[in-house]
Amino acid sequence: MVSEWPPLDGRLTSIRLGRLAPVDEAELNQIERATDKVLADVGLRFEGDPETLALWREHGMPVQEDRVFLDGAWLRSVIRATAPPTFRLRARNPVHDTIVGPDAPPIFAPIYGAPNLQFVDQRRGLGSRKEYRKLVALAHQSPALSNTGHMICVMNDIPEAARPVHMALAHLECSDKPFMGCIASPAAAQTVIEMVKLAIGREEREAECSLLHLINATPPLTYKENPLRCLRAIARNQQGIMVTSYMMMGATSPVTIAGTLIQGYAEVLAGLALAQLWFPGTPVVFGLFAIPFSMRSMLPVFGDPASQLVQLYSVQLARRLGIPVRGDGGVTSSNADDGQAGYEGGRATSVAATSGADFILHAAGWLEQGRCVSIGKFGREARAIAEMYGRAAEPMPHPDPLDGAIAAELHRRAGL
Repeated sequence: MVSEWPPLDGRLTSIRLGRLAPVDEAELNQIERATDKVLADVGLRFEGDPETLALWREHGMPVQEDRVFLDGAWLRSVIRATAPPTFRLRARNPVHDTIVGPDAPPIFAPIYGAPNLQFVDQRRGLGSRKEYRKLVALAHQSPALSNTGHMICVMNDIPEAARPVHMALAHLECSDKPFMGCIASPAAAQTVIEMVKLAIGREEREAECSLLHLINATPPLTYKENPLRCLRAIARNQQGIMVTSYMMMGATSPVTIAGTLIQGYAEVLAGLALAQLWFPGTPVVFGLFAIPFSMRSMLPVFGDPASQLVQLYSVQLARRLGIPVRGDGGVTSSNADDGQAGYEGGRATSVAATSGADFILHAAGWLEQGRCVSIGKFGREARAIAEMYGRAAEPMPHPDPLDGAIAAELHRRAGL
């Protein structure tokens, strides 16, 4: 399928850095066997969504109330049968289309979900619509960031219900690169999908999508109602889904790396298979994000090497399924933009890249355990990634403006 696509003319190219040694196959086999036992004996809970439970019953999986007992080998066969090994993530400007998969350069995207900002002069403040648009523009200008992400900061000055369309507008007006979709609700996800398709104006083909959406399990071994409903709506729209288990080791997953891998793999397998059952061929990305949890501070310890070991194993597990895999760069527990932040964030990004991750989230700007986006750290990390991958140092040209009629329609939908 990839060979039939037109070339990515004008795209900044990069190389894959040397890879870390692959994990021993015997260890991966042990993880798979243990995962299958958890799926069959303990199962997963799927809360508040009768349609998902009905789908599992339809495929012969035992259901007790909201708990489903699953066949791991069957889940893997579902994923391998229809999930594309590589897919195209489309941009408003076709020059910035990106290929997601092992045969393409890794994609770097900025921090996701920070409520606060740290300015270059170290002042702090709440995220706002104005600052959000500045951050999207900063991501667009960086040659290293081929995706402008989603919720780089929270628009605290915009009512929560209106934030999805305002964020979509910011990404469409301040950049013409690809970005990530909304998962606030199924209705909000649908609205943003329709806005982006209108702005792009090109018909999608097989193994293409216009948005990549982050769908999280809720460890341990649970999916909540909103992610389940969003996953279904997104799959039926044939858009991309990054299924992730975000675990706190010792709090929401076992304290050991092996136990965390087994639990997280069980959770992600179920979500990936659901996407294929709702719509075969849905583009998916495999994600395990595990952070040790400190019993002393009662806080997650971002930047710990244990997370990078989980990263290495997750890439190998995803390769066995034949699908792209998420990486996590830039993460740190530091409250200041200091040496600790630089060391921890740089190591996380380096391991994500050298492990073979295809889509690296949080690659620029992460500070204070993800509660703050640092503008200074954002710029430095983007420059470091550009240098690491030999990408041009000059800022990207300004985005192509939206067509006037399309811009007017998008503003109407946003209530502006």
